[in-house]
Amino acid sequence: MIDTSPTSARLLRPELVARILSDQTGTVFLRAPAGAGKSLLMRDAAEQVGTSVCALHTPRESDVQNGWLFWDVPGSARTARLSAQVAETVEYLVIAHRPGQKITGLARRLLHGGMQTLDARALSFSADEIGTRLAAPVTRRLLETFAGWPAFLPLAAAPDPELAASYVGETFLAQLSPAPTTRLSIWLEAPTPDPDDDWCDALPPFLLSAPETQTALIEALRSATTARLEAFSKSAAVTEVANALEAAHRPLAAMELLLDHGYEAHAAQILAHSRGLELIYDSNLDEFSRIVLRFSPEVVATNETVLFAITRTLMKQGEFQRVRQLVAKHLGSDYLDPLKVLSRGTRFSFAARRFRLNMMISEDMTPSDAMLQRLGEFMADYPVGDDQKWAAFYNALLEFEIRRRNFREAEAAAARALIYFRKIGGHPLLEFFIHLHLIVLHLTNGDVRLARPAARIAREKLQAVTHPVEQEFRMLHLAEAALAYEDGQPQKLVAFVEQEFDAFARAEIWPSLFHFAVQYASQAVMDHYPASIRPGFLDGLWLHLAERMDLFPAVQIRTANAYQNEGRIGEAEATLQSLPAVQATPAEAMTPDWLSCLTQRNDILLAAARLRCTVQDPAPGPGIDRQLAALESNPKATLRETVALRIWRSHLAHKRRDTAAARSHLQSALISASRLGCFGVLSEQRIFLAPPAARGAHPPAPRDRAGHPGNPVDLRRIHLDTQGEGTRRGPDRARGPAFAADRGGLPQQADLADIEHRRAHGEVPPLASLREIGREETRRSHSVRPCARLAVIGAAGAAHARLKLHEHPWFPESLRGRRAVSWASWSAPRAPEGSFQPCVAGQKTGRYPQGMATPA
Repeated sequence: MIDTSPTSARLLRPELVARILSDQTGTVFLRAPAGAGKSLLMRDAAEQVGTSVCALHTPRESDVQNGWLFWDVPGSARTARLSAQVAETVEYLVIAHRPGQKITGLARRLLHGGMQTLDARALSFSADEIGTRLAAPVTRRLLETFAGWPAFLPLAAAPDPELAASYVGETFLAQLSPAPTTRLSIWLEAPTPDPDDDWCDALPPFLLSAPETQTALIEALRSATTARLEAFSKSAAVTEVANALEAAHRPLAAMELLLDHGYEAHAAQILAHSRGLELIYDSNLDEFSRIVLRFSPEVVATNETVLFAITRTLMKQGEFQRVRQLVAKHLGSDYLDPLKVLSRGTRFSFAARRFRLNMMISEDMTPSDAMLQRLGEFMADYPVGDDQKWAAFYNALLEFEIRRRNFREAEAAAARALIYFRKIGGHPLLEFFIHLHLIVLHLTNGDVRLARPAARIAREKLQAVTHPVEQEFRMLHLAEAALAYEDGQPQKLVAFVEQEFDAFARAEIWPSLFHFAVQYASQAVMDHYPASIRPGFLDGLWLHLAERMDLFPAVQIRTANAYQNEGRIGEAEATLQSLPAVQATPAEAMTPDWLSCLTQRNDILLAAARLRCTVQDPAPGPGIDRQLAALESNPKATLRETVALRIWRSHLAHKRRDTAAARSHLQSALISASRLGCFGVLSEQRIFLAPPAARGAHPPAPRDRAGHPGNPVDLRRIHLDTQGEGTRRGPDRARGPAFAADRGGLPQQADLADIEHRRAHGEVPPLASLREIGREETRRSHSVRPCARLAVIGAAGAAHARLKLHEHPWFPESLRGRRAVSWASWSAPRAPEGSFQPCVAGQKTGRYPQGMATPA
């Protein structure tokens, strides 16, 4: 019959008793934490040899009976010593003690006789040892939830969580100081097998090897540890707990504990030890701000580390004006002048100068040459070997060079920053910012192909961050939406503007990123909400940032572009005339020399917007082409702007009926756009790619089969008649224009009148997706896809797609039978069902029409 009541839950252990009594070394240690059954086991062994157990701190000679000494070291003793007289008298010595207790006086005995040790694992119950002496549920509960620990045998028979927690607190944790107890509490948050710490000796070994199964014992430990830490926090031991939290890389928890008990100075020290400003990049922003904002004004006024931690938090929250007021209050108004702060011999500390550099990243100012010289002087003060500080310096330099449109220098600064991050083993969040800068750099410049790998790496880095980074993910969503827009998929950008832009713009943001955001967001608003275009229709994007960034000129320029796209040229000119820069520089002052020497971002954008109005004017004047060429040659002009300028020049040549020049400029623009992967600029300049008859109206953006808006550009509006070859001579002419095109030539005539007429009457589809434009590198090979067949023309590798438009039912009757060539894509994806899809020439019959070159 099996009795499982708590009072009778006592199992004899004859195998262990036999091991003790049969020992040949003369010294046996029972070394295990409390509750292992050491005292009971020793008592059973002593009874068999007819002796008693000694529980004194130091045994006496009288405690040696029949040559045996069973010594149960008191649990309260830190150390215990066996006297020389007793050691010479005893023949068989059995000692029971805990792992943390030190036993001395046994060196000679152990040297000559050796010893046997029964540790905690040997003293734990096993299924084989229990056998059938307990009920199966009790055995399973004891082994699976209480780690087979002998002391929990009564609780296995009758579970009592409160009693288990009390027992754990009074036995396991009684000998642990605040630091190990703190580390144990951290491990209990997410237990992992086989930890290595000094508190491990106080717990059952099977609990440490398989914590996921010992649920009851884990819960008891959590309750007991929480109660013990609360007791420590109410005493002078709170500083020891805080130091343990700091050592465990939890500075915010340590600071919060100290601030709760009024230890502000100690909390400020922990903030300084945790690298101050850099701590915010390793922490949850909400948690960090909640803690650092608790420091009293007295501490803020006397401790720069606390001051800069608070101001950095406000900057992350978008409160830049509060930052300026706070630093001016505590450091003086001259701190707002970066030239005074960064100069040599300044009164400001190195930390203050570093933070001023950090502030400059968020200020809408383009550093001058004098400012960069001061930065070079400041660089000399940076400590050698502090790689994270050097990486932060090059991160700031990267932002400044983007504003100055020195894109090569910016890429060099980014590469240098990443080198320093690799030296410190990597920092995912800060590396993400570097790659985000690179995305902004490449998309601002117009090189989409280089932006894509940067976006992929940026997502990888951001996903490796272990704490919440909501604002950083919004930044990444913007970059990915911009890339999707360049691929002819504006849905992501429209969704970002509608759902995330407001929260994105109200958090930390720096000028180059926000100008980038305004450029793409305003384009999405123009394309998909044309009815909203009116004075101030973009105010929702930027008004809340007016106090910290000079965004009015950029937004007015984008507003003027919207008017231009709608054909409202008068309103566009009036919008630009409201800017002081336009009033200060009349149109006659915009000479080619002046245009080629512009350096500031807003000056170049404004000049381009004014020239755009002039290009749309029915009588643009004789000098417009030289003005466009001068701005195109400006070294500060981006590749995106260069493509737009070439499209405008092609448009002007078309208006002059200079077909050769129009074809040359258009070919150059499309080749550049294809090589760069920058197709968004073609949508932005679509009014110059569409025929005159279609410019008066702005049809709504097309939608795909799922109802999502498509991209409102249609390069298939540009058709070049390939029959007119009146000026070509020689065998190339006899073989036809397609062969000449493959050899590097181009058709010499363009006849758009019929197509324009049919399109004006709705017989030719007005819009198509940007995805019809390719995304492959210029190459000599060709590819055939359902939408287009690609060919390579010209010595420079220029490309065009030969489309069998004359077979399409919407193609004009007057052009049927002609071979129409349309500037199209390098690698056009499958168009949505129901959209206008030109067929590959010869695709249906499996051959190419006569006169068209067969691909190699």
